Amino acid sequence: MAISSRIAAQSTIGPPLITCIAIDSAGTTATVTWTIPSDTNNTFSSYTINSSNVAGAGYTSGPAVWPDNVNTTNITGINANISSIYFFGVTNTSKGNAVGDTVQSINLILTPLVGGGVAQLTWNAMHTPNLKGFNGWYKIYREYLFKWTLIDSTKGLIYKDTITYCNAKLKYKIVTDDASGCQSNSNWVAGSFVSKFPPASPVMDTVSVGAAGNVEISWYKSSSAQATGYIVYELINNKWVPIDTTHGIGSTYYNFTGGSPGTGSENFCVAAFDSCQNLSPISALQRTLFIKNVPDKCAQENTLNWNAYVNLIPGVGKYVLYQSVNGGKYTVLNSSDTTTYEETGLNTIETLCYFVQVIDKNNPSVTASSNIICYQTTLPPPPKFSYLQFATVLNNGSVSTKNQINWYIDTGAGVQEYLVKGEDSIGGLQTIVATVPAVAHQVYYSCIDPIANPNNHSYTYRVFAKDSCNYIIDSTNIGQTMFLSAMGNNTGQNVLTWNNYIHWANGVARYFIYRNEDGGAFSLISPALAPTAGVNTYTDDVSAIITGQGVFGYYIQAIEVPSTYTFVDTSISNIAEAYQDPRLYIPNAFNPNGINKIFKPVGVFVNIQNYDFTIYDRWGQLIFETTDDTQGWDGTFHGRKVEEGVYIYRITYLSSKGEYLNQKGWVMMLK
Repeated sequence: MAISSRIAAQSTIGPPLITCIAIDSAGTTATVTWTIPSDTNNTFSSYTINSSNVAGAGYTSGPAVWPDNVNTTNITGINANISSIYFFGVTNTSKGNAVGDTVQSINLILTPLVGGGVAQLTWNAMHTPNLKGFNGWYKIYREYLFKWTLIDSTKGLIYKDTITYCNAKLKYKIVTDDASGCQSNSNWVAGSFVSKFPPASPVMDTVSVGAAGNVEISWYKSSSAQATGYIVYELINNKWVPIDTTHGIGSTYYNFTGGSPGTGSENFCVAAFDSCQNLSPISALQRTLFIKNVPDKCAQENTLNWNAYVNLIPGVGKYVLYQSVNGGKYTVLNSSDTTTYEETGLNTIETLCYFVQVIDKNNPSVTASSNIICYQTTLPPPPKFSYLQFATVLNNGSVSTKNQINWYIDTGAGVQEYLVKGEDSIGGLQTIVATVPAVAHQVYYSCIDPIANPNNHSYTYRVFAKDSCNYIIDSTNIGQTMFLSAMGNNTGQNVLTWNNYIHWANGVARYFIYRNEDGGAFSLISPALAPTAGVNTYTDDVSAIITGQGVFGYYIQAIEVPSTYTFVDTSISNIAEAYQDPRLYIPNAFNPNGINKIFKPVGVFVNIQNYDFTIYDRWGQLIFETTDDTQGWDGTFHGRKVEEGVYIYRITYLSSKGEYLNQKGWVMMLK
């Protein structure tokens, strides 16, 4: 408003220019402050402040204010709560009056919005343009529980306050500052409000599996001051199910003991709530790290896998894999940004435990751990004992057939099958002669070597235990059969040689020799013989035996020295035959009328099969023949005595070796 024309032309005194209007809490009194005119020209009478609730009309003059250096007064009896109050100042002098611009009080209007969840504040400017000394900023104050708080400032004339209190009675006022130091404020407005807006969603920190199988869930404090607690959720069957509640804006940790993080990854999130039970949207989920392994016991490898950690703020830096061996301290096994690791070269029997830990990209102290898994390497242990009891020759009557191998094994071993390997003593060629499946709780095993020829040489055997991974995990001692050879000589002796049986734990105690004649029954012919180094030899004198065909069969029996096992075993050699050459005693003369009446050869070790004895006269005429070795010639031919003289004989027979022999000669028949 322009300065009033009522100012006397001769007056040089200016009006009081209002700078601040402060309304009291009741809205009935206004404290008005102005600037003092620069010169009162010794004509000053008083200041008066006029007010009206209508612009330009109905003004009421306030009390006179003097002396001229006073610049504030209280205007009472107004109702600033209803509307803005208009004021202007007047300088009263003896020469006339000077009237200042009209300035209105700040009238604040409160309008509840969103069902009482938002307080909308609107107000007017005190003057247009802004009063000199006013910087244009309006300060918004709010009173809650008898405490005024500056909540914001603006250069506009409207402000919306989102209520964060539940069932709160609030007051508001607008305050401005003048450069001179005075303040203007609006009337005070009050209202009851209920927060309709939920607090901000929390941000997850980590979900970490504890050593006891619990899940440690933590999050950052809600950025909304009205938050009074949090609800913790778990994703179950694709639904978020609340599992518990924490109270207090700073209660940002929960220890969950009702889950199963050892069986799979579990998902969690949180939501904040306020005292009005307004619930924030749920946070971004985080899931526990779940580590599992895929062992390959045969390759002695263990592949470890785990899920990627999601929604770590600001992000995953790396995964650190820890391992404990046989209950020892956990140490770092691997560190990388991948979610898998293959461990190779595992030992046969170890207990290995693992867990993985994720580390934040920017802050190494922010970590989350997985469940702990333990794995015992399952390569089957080797047998505690395995013993080849014997390798022996199977004899059928007087004939050696095959070799038999027997062994004794620990039933607690993880054996799938047994490989029986043999090699001959000549070529040294090792072959698998038998594959025998393992049988639960069976300790004694036996097999036959189907290709061995024990009549040619000795054989060496060893049994190898093979586990389910086709690894050879153990082997027995060696067992070598005895090979016996026998040779007859022309002095009536049979010489036997054989190799030692090997390898019983404590060796061979003694050998026994068994003999038969011409395929008959075997009988023991020797005392206990101590083994010798290298080749054993025995000479059997059969010169006193003058009957039979001269075929002698032998085998050797080895007896084990007792060991730590509860049994003592034996091994039998092959059957070896020695042959004594036949011997014939033929007289060169006989007298049918004398003492030697019959001409007949006397033989030792002659095979009577194909025996033929013939007599011829000097002209080659056959005069006698027999195939009976007990019959002889009595000197007759067709029942008549032949003439005295020389006659030719021929004897055909088989030796003990089966060779055909012919013997010719002459004999003198006497009368």
